[in-house]
Amino acid sequence: MINHKKINSFELIAIHFKKELKSILTDKGAMLILIGAMIIYPIIYSIGYYHETLTNLPIGIVDLDHTVASRKYSNMVDASSEVNVTYKPFDLKEAQSLFFDNKISGVILIPKGFQKEVFAGNQANIAIYADGSYFLKYKNEYMAAAYSNAYFSGGIAIKRYMAEGKSFAQAVVNANPLSIQTHILYNPSSAYGSFIMPGIILIIIQQTLLIGIGLLGGSFSESKKSPFLYPIEKRKKEVIPYLIGKAGVYLVISLFNVAMAVIMVHDWFSYPDKSSFLNIMMLLFPYLLSVIILGIGISTLFKHRESAIVFLVFLSPIALFLSGVSWPTSAMPEWIIYLSKLMPSTTAVPAYLRLRSMGVGIHNVKSEILGLYAQTGIYAILTIIYFFIRLANDKNSHRKQFHKSILTNN
Repeated sequence: MINHKKINSFELIAIHFKKELKSILTDKGAMLILIGAMIIYPIIYSIGYYHETLTNLPIGIVDLDHTVASRKYSNMVDASSEVNVTYKPFDLKEAQSLFFDNKISGVILIPKGFQKEVFAGNQANIAIYADGSYFLKYKNEYMAAAYSNAYFSGGIAIKRYMAEGKSFAQAVVNANPLSIQTHILYNPSSAYGSFIMPGIILIIIQQTLLIGIGLLGGSFSESKKSPFLYPIEKRKKEVIPYLIGKAGVYLVISLFNVAMAVIMVHDWFSYPDKSSFLNIMMLLFPYLLSVIILGIGISTLFKHRESAIVFLVFLSPIALFLSGVSWPTSAMPEWIIYLSKLMPSTTAVPAYLRLRSMGVGIHNVKSEILGLYAQTGIYAILTIIYFFIRLANDKNSHRKQFHKSILTNN
């Protein structure tokens, strides 16, 4: 206990700051999660997505026509950057064996009579057998076939128009009357790493903070000690300094993690960066505060160290889903959208992507910033109310034990 008459609130905040920092530094598990994980996870994930785009996917082409036209089509598919024709099986049965042996990822079938149908001006069919359970592979195989079909059909149409007496320029216009120009915004290379990693980094920050705070909270509950320094009848005055001091430690650690993951990893792996550091921090500061206060509030519920890890690790994929990174929120049921607002990442991740990848101004994410500050305030109020209720119960319990001891002595 300390003499609460000789210490002010700022000194009390500093004492709790030092106590919490000491608890973190002496707990290897907390150090690994709060600092080690934030260094390891973003780098490992980013290395995994380093090439960003899937190219030269091995496929097989089954050519049942064996004509000049079918061979030309096969060469066009092989020339695409999406796939690489590594095998030309004799039939579908052989192609199936290669697929099950994981030597190819898909099959394109050119049917018999392909050239005859093309020269007759009829529609020729191409069959694509792609692995629908792996979206990126399926997309590559489909796009390679679609591009080849477009160019092959365009060439046939141009030759037909030229045979009718039209010039090459007229034939090109007739074959393609509408010229479509596609401009891919914000992620021109369609790179998967640049699409997924910026949002995942914010979720990693959130989940490592929640797990680390919960881990220490569970450990403290196991020790049966009180986090407060004042006598039991004066502890209500200590709740807010305790909360500020505890949150301050995690905020300092989080700023280090932000420098590592949000700044350095972004630069190392050349992720989209169209915003200033000041604007980014104006968004991340309330995000970190809301996550930390939420973590402190949740940590009071864990009675054992392991409970925090199990619950919060279980919560991680849910947080990823609700953030809208893996699935658009517009396609979610309305009640899930409202429920998802309980997680700070649901508000912060879309705003962060708009700010950093799309290059919008800070005024365009003003509502999200204010929402995060509101979340912080709500979590803080709920946590303070919980501590007041808990202190009132402890006080009543202490009185009962005191009266019981008096009666026993008498």
